[in-house]
Amino acid sequence: MGYLLIGVLAVAAMGLATVAGLGLAVGARPLPERAIIQHVDRTHKGDRLDIRTSKVGARPAPQRSAVPVGCEPLFSPLVSPEGSRISGRCVS
Repeated sequence: MGYLLIGVLAVAAMGLATVAGLGLAVGARPLPERAIIQHVDRTHKGDRLDIRTSKVGARPAPQRSAVPVGCEPLFSPLVSPEGSRISGRCVS
């Protein structure tokens, strides 16, 4: 009951402060006559990256290794191309 009473009094105090003009209300002030108004067009904001199909210095696609069917390579072909030809675990 005590918290409810404190909440009601707090809301009433904020409402009274707003009506009395104590500066707690948030509102827009009028602009001066010589104010500079800036308009920003953000419609093309997502079109910043220029993705090209062929990049200079791009890595070639990794080659498939000669690991038997049902086996996983010991290393990823991106980490170690030589180690990706060694079989790690096999399901039998």
